[in-house]
Amino acid sequence: MHSAYDAIKGSLIDGVGASPGVAIGPVVAVSVEEVELTDLANPIESIGASAARVSAKLKELSTQTREAGRDDAADVLNAQSLMAEDPMIADAVSEQLDAGLAPADAFDAAAEGLAALLASLPDPYLAARAADIGEVMQAIKRDLAGVDSEGLTITEPSILIAHELTAAETAGLDANLVLGFATETGGATSHVAIIARSLGVPAVVGVANLLEVAPTTACLDGGAGAFAADPTADVKQVFEQAAAARASLQLRLDEVTGLKASFGDTPIEVPANIAGTSDIAKAVEEKSDGVGLYRTEFLFLDVPKPPTEEQQFEAYKAAAEAWEETVVIRTFDIGGDKPAEYLNMDEEENPFLGIRGVRIYDLFPDLIDGQIRAALRASAFGKVSLMIPMIATVEEFLSVKSRVVAQRAKLDSENVEMGDIELGVMVEVPSVALNAHRFAEHVDFFSIGTNDLTQYTMAADRMLGSLAGLHDPLHPSVIRLCQMVAEAGNAKGIKTSVCGLAAEDPLAAVIFATVGITKLSVSANSVNLIKATLAAQDQSIRDEVQSVIARAESAQEVREQLGPHVVKP
Repeated sequence: MHSAYDAIKGSLIDGVGASPGVAIGPVVAVSVEEVELTDLANPIESIGASAARVSAKLKELSTQTREAGRDDAADVLNAQSLMAEDPMIADAVSEQLDAGLAPADAFDAAAEGLAALLASLPDPYLAARAADIGEVMQAIKRDLAGVDSEGLTITEPSILIAHELTAAETAGLDANLVLGFATETGGATSHVAIIARSLGVPAVVGVANLLEVAPTTACLDGGAGAFAADPTADVKQVFEQAAAARASLQLRLDEVTGLKASFGDTPIEVPANIAGTSDIAKAVEEKSDGVGLYRTEFLFLDVPKPPTEEQQFEAYKAAAEAWEETVVIRTFDIGGDKPAEYLNMDEEENPFLGIRGVRIYDLFPDLIDGQIRAALRASAFGKVSLMIPMIATVEEFLSVKSRVVAQRAKLDSENVEMGDIELGVMVEVPSVALNAHRFAEHVDFFSIGTNDLTQYTMAADRMLGSLAGLHDPLHPSVIRLCQMVAEAGNAKGIKTSVCGLAAEDPLAAVIFATVGITKLSVSANSVNLIKATLAAQDQSIRDEVQSVIARAESAQEVREQLGPHVVKP
């Protein structure tokens, strides 16, 4: 729990922070009416008709939500509309019918089976889609039963509490009336989290027995994961103080919005990480210094077939046109925790150490060549760079570089306009960091992916919570590898950035800046926090950082010894 709430810990119900901010106010409890299906005369035909109606309704909601400027929520609704059309639903019901179940039971068993199948996948992104299929199947069931699925209606500013909330239920909510969300289920990537962030309201999920407690008023902090039911005056005061501190911080962040960052006399770029066109508006709003990581694999995942060159071109062009600064496009990083079923890859015992990232490209040359062509074409509309993931050897990088040269020559022969494009390497494998001086002879830039670099350095699967103690990117071994890369880059006059999650940690950002990294790519919400943090530092911290990382033996030591020296904005 956040230290601000230690004094009232006994008055809180722990949850998981899903969307930052503080909400205080009356509660509206959302209950969902259970529906029962009567046996259907022509179950497959009836389900198909209901699925079509549900898909059309979700498409309409997606369009309305996008027109309201809430692209993230619109993307969820659009994905659900496509899922409702998927023949897997009818196939799953048919399988249960063939097993001898009555139609109503077959539908329930199919819904449960599909959700369980997705939830069991090792990729957290795809596993989170279990919630999508659950919501879609529930909507179809309600349609089959003739029960209308209307959105929620709120008449006064309130905190919504529920066992769970669906994307469709919350699509039309007014952000001026929704003070916050709290649910019994869900995680940081759940729909209520996505929708809350889309609306810009705080949310706490995973709050146990919320409906049983049945509060009439509540306080919640979506950054700290704190929830208080029917708070006393003293408890309410703590939340009010947290809200005031957040408002004060926001004023400081507003002051640096649009300004260029620096660490002492050293300019530091703070671009944004994005995962598609829906993230562009938020990053532009926060005035990020371009895009440091465009995660293009999300164009390739959760779809029945890969995106076409034209679809990719439109997506990359939209990003290139949005900034004067560079947009760094990472070529698709499929594999590991991000499988694409349509590639029909063999199952691997250790997918993180298997065929992923650059290692896939020779197996699917048309796929990578199409992506390279799309990026080259987009470079005519802005500054575009390409970054290659999962590189371990110089030879792998040069192989992709030759593909870029070949595709540029083809586009030239077709009289296609292009701009200059830099080609960099994603530093995730320790071999690249250890051989960075040789890579620096060939690459235009380095970008360190701290999530995987930490995983491979510490030999600890980052998906295993039981190994969380080995996942800290501030372990001295990881910091030293980052410093080696920065020194090799600086010696050749090329930039080194960090685009992994660690760049969003203010302490880590100060350490990275100290060891020679001049670009920190973060989520749009963190752009101005990192700018303000760097601006607030006394430059005497440089000596302290170098001293600590030289003698520290653990990430805990680094955090304990340097944390107190980092000035908060």
